Amino acid sequence: MGKILFYQWNAFMQRGIEDALKALHIDYDTYYDIPKNWDKDIAFSNRFIKKIEKENYSKILSVNFLPLISDICENRKIKYISWVYDSPLHIRRKNALKNACNTIYFFDRVQADTYRREGVEGARYLPLASSPKVFGIGETVSDNIEYTSDVAFLGQLYKSEFYDIAGGLSQYNRGYLEAVMDAQIVMPQGYIVDEMLDSDAMGSINKDFLKKSNGTYMVTKEELSYTLAKEITGRLRVTALSVLQNRFDVDVYSGDRSEQLNKVNYKGYADYYNRMPEVFTRSRINLNMSLCTIQSGIPLRVIDIMACRGFVISNAQPELYEYFVPGQDIEIYEDIPDLVYKVRYYLEHEEQRKQIAENGYKKICAKFNFEDRVKRMLEI
Repeated sequence: MGKILFYQWNAFMQRGIEDALKALHIDYDTYYDIPKNWDKDIAFSNRFIKKIEKENYSKILSVNFLPLISDICENRKIKYISWVYDSPLHIRRKNALKNACNTIYFFDRVQADTYRREGVEGARYLPLASSPKVFGIGETVSDNIEYTSDVAFLGQLYKSEFYDIAGGLSQYNRGYLEAVMDAQIVMPQGYIVDEMLDSDAMGSINKDFLKKSNGTYMVTKEELSYTLAKEITGRLRVTALSVLQNRFDVDVYSGDRSEQLNKVNYKGYADYYNRMPEVFTRSRINLNMSLCTIQSGIPLRVIDIMACRGFVISNAQPELYEYFVPGQDIEIYEDIPDLVYKVRYYLEHEEQRKQIAENGYKKICAKFNFEDRVKRMLEI
């Protein structure tokens, strides 16, 4: 197979992947560096080229897709394998996705299928993975009472730039975007925002921006879509938490705050490898509310909660039903009344909740482990 270079940056899953590379006795090196811009950074590219010139690497592996690395691999005829946990991809130069050197694994099947239809031949589908070992989770649950919660939400409340952007729009265009967001909120399955931002809508919106900025400012469809997605997700999360805070003891682990959430217990940011696992393990109920751009896939948050022996109630994602049994491995809510009912039910049914958490933990260990995923990516 030849030697592999595992490029690393400040990404999740890297520890689990490296543990798997070691367990599988794969010959690899690591290289850590962070570009200033994922699309174009000459200094980073020169450093990376200097690194790969020292060895005859057969493949380059990374978490998330970097156009810079793809272009280098394309020019030097080296296979580039990337595993993406972002939805959407936060890159501007999408043409690099079509480089022949690429095999790009997306955790969302709809995302992978969409890219393939758009001519990205290297797009593949592969669910994410997690590992109790990465988080130091043993056979028994931690007794650290600092992170004990009845109901815990860990994540962003998504303070978007929507209102800053909307200030430059006509009343019609602002109303149109509000209508698009309202429609997305009541349609939990699928993502309609991209479809609604067609060429006519974008042309009208950018006409407003150009007029307001004296011809100096426009937005791309991708930029506006992601701004709306953050705003929609933030509204959904704040609405759900505002209902729950009036009925239960709710802890929020986030760097964000909301004026509407005046009864929750703000616990601040929880770092990924140390504090976050304690939250997932010790909380009686962990909430997942997915970013609305994730159309079918299982977010890393869900898998990490279960790997930490945590109990999770998640919004409905199509792939959750493929891999897990609601009420047996995980719990899924359909709307806010259903969420309230299930939170109350599982707070009152402790043993059932613990058994579901244990079943989910075992399924993650058996079917969502890094060794299996690395074998798939490296085709071994």
